[in-house]
Amino acid sequence: MSETEAPIKHPTQILSDDIVSFTQDIECLHTTLPLIMIIMGTVHEETHKRFHAFIDEHSEKIETGEENTYALKVEDAAEHDRLKRQHNNSLTAMRLIPRHFITSLVSQYDSFLGRVIRFIFAIKPKILNASEKNIPYTDLIQFANIDAAREYIMEKEVDFVIRKSHVEQFAWLKDKLGTPFNKDLKSWPVFVELTECRNLFVHCDGRVSSQYLKVCSEHKCNIAPTLNVGDQVKVNPQYFEDAYKCIYEIGVKLAHVIWRRLSPDHLKGADDNIISITYDLIEKREFDLAIRLLDFFTQDHIKHSSDINRRMMIINRAQAYKWAKDNDTCNKILSKLDWSASGDKFKLALAVLREKYDDAYNLMKRLKHDETFFKTFYKDWPLFMELRKQEAFASVYEECYGEPFKMQQKTEEEKKENIEQYNQPDAE
Repeated sequence: MSETEAPIKHPTQILSDDIVSFTQDIECLHTTLPLIMIIMGTVHEETHKRFHAFIDEHSEKIETGEENTYALKVEDAAEHDRLKRQHNNSLTAMRLIPRHFITSLVSQYDSFLGRVIRFIFAIKPKILNASEKNIPYTDLIQFANIDAAREYIMEKEVDFVIRKSHVEQFAWLKDKLGTPFNKDLKSWPVFVELTECRNLFVHCDGRVSSQYLKVCSEHKCNIAPTLNVGDQVKVNPQYFEDAYKCIYEIGVKLAHVIWRRLSPDHLKGADDNIISITYDLIEKREFDLAIRLLDFFTQDHIKHSSDINRRMMIINRAQAYKWAKDNDTCNKILSKLDWSASGDKFKLALAVLREKYDDAYNLMKRLKHDETFFKTFYKDWPLFMELRKQEAFASVYEECYGEPFKMQQKTEEEKKENIEQYNQPDAE
């Protein structure tokens, strides 16, 4: 390898990058739609005012009994039509834009699934070797080497799977890997309805089809019992919120279950990825999503690269419940484990989550000598959001570090450094 060539990444490193990219892409959609709808609401209100102000000023009302109509002068007709068109366009935009965001969510999932399938082929090439895809001789002679031909076959196979229905995609995964990935998956009915709804938006102007009703019935999806063929479905804010969480949850879980199953010797990368993602969710106050992931990845049958990483996930799971105002579950989670042999960082986390602040202050004084525990953690980690509010905290902090406690905004680079430090092993 020359000095200018980038080192070849292991497939798990590529998958880790793909997972982060996937979550960032759908998060972008999640944060953008509400902003766009606020803007469109303002636009609609303004076009409504201008249109009706024009009618009030330039028309003559005509009462016909059942409804009121109005008459316009010929010279005002063009301006009336222009304002009416603007008003109607704003209404149409408010109806169509949420649809497009739903289709974009599913499209991002489809693209991500394609990358997950490529990971499967990279780790388990026998699956690709068993492919029945054929290469015509006229195409074969154009490939420079066997690797190029293999890449062609891989692309054909990925395209073949992605073109299946989303239910069939999970059946393909079960057939190739021997695992029913949708078993006991609570979000499965939501996922099925969402992907079928996406098909309605793309192909049927959002109007219910018999296929949609059939598939939703088969998978026990929660749809209105009064929904009939031809009815037009709409996207309200709650539907989009549920869709975002469902796509996020299923995408991350699917990728990680496959990663841990096919590459068990690279669990540290998998643990680091989940810890980083869930930390970020907690920091953004998306506690429900963090809980969905950590409820799964802290189960007893899930293997981890180290006991430290497992305990970090458990601490994150507990604080996600606490900040979601479920203190009882937080305490139950912490009580299931013996923490007596854990280091001071874990004991500080326990004291904070159990609201034993005097114990926390004593641990702060001990940790000031720990070179792996930085004072910036008190400003940055969501773990300390309630501790920071306590009356004695600022004075204890100043006693430990010889400076007053001040909150400040972090740069993206500083956030990355904080997460990396958070992932450092705890001193025993």
